[in-house]
Amino acid sequence: MILIGIDTGVKTGFAYSVAGEIQDIATETILSAQERVLAVRKSAEVKGVPYVVCIEDVRLRKWVAPNIGSERLQGIGSVKRDCSIWQEFCERHNIRYILVPPAHIETKTKDAYFKSVTGYQGRTSGHGRDAGMMIYKYHRLITKGVVAIPNLPKDKGSKA
Repeated sequence: MILIGIDTGVKTGFAYSVAGEIQDIATETILSAQERVLAVRKSAEVKGVPYVVCIEDVRLRKWVAPNIGSERLQGIGSVKRDCSIWQEFCERHNIRYILVPPAHIETKTKDAYFKSVTGYQGRTSGHGRDAGMMIYKYHRLITKGVVAIPNLPKDKGSKA
């Protein structure tokens, strides 16, 4: 199985793994990350391998610190919009996806810790590590049957 991790935002974290082994991590624009998702999807379909996009969805965040500034609040609104764009992208392209609450991901990890946990030794940024930690965790949850592989968006009754 191929998992693609997306850490939404102006600087989009992108990571993908094959059978639980992280293949690549990058920081991209939203459009270049979407192009990479389509390229990975094409490769997966040629090989007959299932794939799922895991999207960190800040809309599922339960709280925001009361002392957060107005600029930061606008940034959160922008990231929420990006989550909606990613969800629509997956539905439009009939790609399986999982919306992942931020509380389910170990974020803001340091490079050395990330490498020791995941085994990935390439260069990473904070956004890329967040995407990588997401797919690292979700591969294990899917493998153990804790999280089900979602149906294709069309199978859920969408009119795409």
